[in-house]
Amino acid sequence: MRTRTVVTGLLGVLLALSGASGPSVAAPAPEPSYDDARSTPVRDPYFPEHGDPRFDALHYDLSLRWFPGKRRLVGNAGITFRAASAGRQLRLDLDHRLTTAQVRLDDRPVAVSRQGDHLLVDAGRVLAAGSRHQLTVAYAGRPGPTRTGLVRSDLARLGWTVTRRGEVWTMQEPWGASTYYPVNDHPSDKAYYSAAITTPSRMKGIFGGKLVSQKVHGKRRTMRWRMADPAASYLVTVAIGDYVLRRDRGPRGIPLSYWLPRRPGAAMVREAERMPSMLRWLRKRLGPYPFDRAGLVAVQGGSAMETQTLVTIERRLLADRWNGRPVMVHELAHQWYGDTVTPRSWSELWLNEAWAMYTQIRWEVRGWPGGMRQWRRDLADIDTELRRMNGPPGAYFEKQFGSACVYYCGALMLDQLRAKIGGAAFSELWRGWPRQHRNGNAGRGDFIAYASKVAGIDLTGFVTTWLTSKRTPPLVRR
Repeated sequence: MRTRTVVTGLLGVLLALSGASGPSVAAPAPEPSYDDARSTPVRDPYFPEHGDPRFDALHYDLSLRWFPGKRRLVGNAGITFRAASAGRQLRLDLDHRLTTAQVRLDDRPVAVSRQGDHLLVDAGRVLAAGSRHQLTVAYAGRPGPTRTGLVRSDLARLGWTVTRRGEVWTMQEPWGASTYYPVNDHPSDKAYYSAAITTPSRMKGIFGGKLVSQKVHGKRRTMRWRMADPAASYLVTVAIGDYVLRRDRGPRGIPLSYWLPRRPGAAMVREAERMPSMLRWLRKRLGPYPFDRAGLVAVQGGSAMETQTLVTIERRLLADRWNGRPVMVHELAHQWYGDTVTPRSWSELWLNEAWAMYTQIRWEVRGWPGGMRQWRRDLADIDTELRRMNGPPGAYFEKQFGSACVYYCGALMLDQLRAKIGGAAFSELWRGWPRQHRNGNAGRGDFIAYASKVAGIDLTGFVTTWLTSKRTPPLVRR
């Protein structure tokens, strides 16, 4: 998850074919099944108004045309989905500032209505549970960020954000994707994505995944993108601006892309080019990088966000070696913890943030005189107070989404888990968990079951206590 401040130290991150002879005719390409994107969506215990557990998106094919002078977006979304349960009505999240021009289901026009920031689609018939369909939504409007009501200042407004020059950046955890396309905006519903972003030719439209093509027609540029793995909606990014691409290679030849402003400055380039060494360090501890590519896009606002395959990071933060490097390690660690394994609901945010924070701490303390011992003492000193202010990491107060407790109390729990089960078992757990649930969703029960199996002991009581206690549990003797 993004980080709020640019101060290092204990509270710094928060307070980031067959060969036949003769002439041949190519067989038509088979329709993609998107089976790997089948999800079991749930109603969120914290934010039930976002997402619909009856809708399982498999693939979003987005066409986004941006007109910066008018601050106007013209979009078309082709959504392949599975009816998770039988029903006649479909509900998608779509900001009220975006109005629909036409909606078609299985190539037939259907009736729609609006309910606040929801688009209600009348299928005209009952869709059988498990049946697959194609929904197409044409829409347009003047998008902007949505107000969340969350306490953290950098989470108060999320989604499509426009600069004075008409450039765009997006960060959208826990929700905000619906500010620029119709979506089942919940982490339990992962889907494949492809996107075509059309902008004035002086701009480039950046998206996660692979850049498939780039064409300029007159005064307009279209860039087409495709993600090779399913992603949760909050992990998608769009950035529009005057960007220049710098290419690099990571561990095992992973292609890296750094999308930087035209005149980035030496510091920004230097810090971006540290990504290969960071990925090598992470790979040794977390296992093979889970996606086909990595990179970053430097934007004008916000802080940082672990958007899948392409970290979104504020430009000044990236150029700041002391504050930006720990943030980049944190967001890259999320590619394993949060992106390939995504929480089933927002009550499981600790599964992302505790692991990313613990990984960041282990990276930061290399060569420090006090090392992990000093961090452990500092974490223990603030643990109970954070639980009082924010709630326990596994039961935080609703408005305290993304609070320090989920990061730091969760990281202390993992440090204590290592002390309890031993370094070898913990390393196996650290590396094994992302592979165990690759491209899937998980929750507390899944984690307890897997950790208990690796450790050879029942960890139900230990993990539950650390996640729900109002005070710091007893520390493990070392």
